[in-house]
Amino acid sequence: CSLGGMSIPMGVLMERLHELRRDVPVVVHCRTGARGAAVVQALTTRYGFQNVRNLAGGIVAYSEEVDSNIFCD
Repeated sequence: CSLGGMSIPMGVLMERLHELRRDVPVVVHCRTGARGAAVVQALTTRYGFQNVRNLAGGIVAYSEEVDSNIFCD
């Protein structure tokens, strides 16, 4: 799923760190929020990002609470 931003799969994120901006907020999301939280933890503690946030509950919660038109398999 996409919320209209850049899509970088977790498996290739470390190879593409240079694509992440540090001057604007970055929202990390996954299906339910657990993997997104792990990615945010790594980005902040290992790589010094201060602008990353996890989408709580992931795309499932976003779809239920904000925009029901968002759907992921």
